This record gives sequence, structure tokens and C-alpha cells, in this order.
Amino acid sequence: MEKQQYELCVEVLRRLDKAGALKNLILVGSWCIPFYQGYFKTVKYSSSIRSRDIDFMVPGSIKVKAKVDLLELLKDLGFVVGFQGREGYIRLEHPDPAIEFLVPEKGRGSDKPFPVKELSINAQPLRY
Repeated sequence: MEKQQYELCVEVLRRLDKAGALKNLILVGSWCIPFYQGYFKTVKYSSSIRSRDIDFMVPGSIKVKAKVDLLELLKDLGFVVGFQGREGYIRLEHPDPAIEFLVPEKGRGSDKPFPVKELSINAQPLRY
């Protein structure tokens, strides 16, 4: 199961990169660990905790040449749109991992989703 999840994550990253969206996203959360382990080969670290969610942080400004429909890009891998929260931020659901999109929460904060029109998603504001 874990190998399947990792391979699916890598395929998601490949597709995001090919569509030009990956350069506008930052992989955060527990799914970073396998990639850090590959990059920092001399450091002995492993984490036994990994969430089911693949989390992407969407930084303040996005610059894509053409609008990317992330659901359409990943639909044939088995992802479907799931809405979370009262206002409905988008989460791409899959039997193995799910994908969430986060934006830095600023000011007083809000429980409303942050629309990212360039990627056809609503991201969840999250502090820190």
C-alpha cells in the first residue's frame, strides 16, 4: 500500500510539473519526508507518521501561462472533488491519498476558502 501511495504521489507531481502548476506549489506536511530523505542522504532520519493527505501550499501569487484544471488533470488517476468545511474548500479525494491545497492565513483569519482561479481550486487558509 505504501509503495502504491508513493508512486501515485510521484505521478501527481509529474503531472503538475508537466502542466506548469508545480512551480507554483510547495509540497508540505508529512509527504515531504521521503523526498527530503532522498535529498539529504547523509542524514539518518525517518518518520513513522505519514498522513493520508498530500498537502500543497499555494504561495501568495500564482503565475501560470494557462489556467490549469487540477481535477481534470488528475481525474483519470481516480481523484474526485470532495468539499470540506462549512464554505467548501476543495480536497481531491482518492482511495489511497487525498490532496489538499493550503494558503497562508493572514490577518484575523477566515473560515472561508481562498479561490485560486488559475488552478480551478479553493484552498484552505491555514495559519503557520
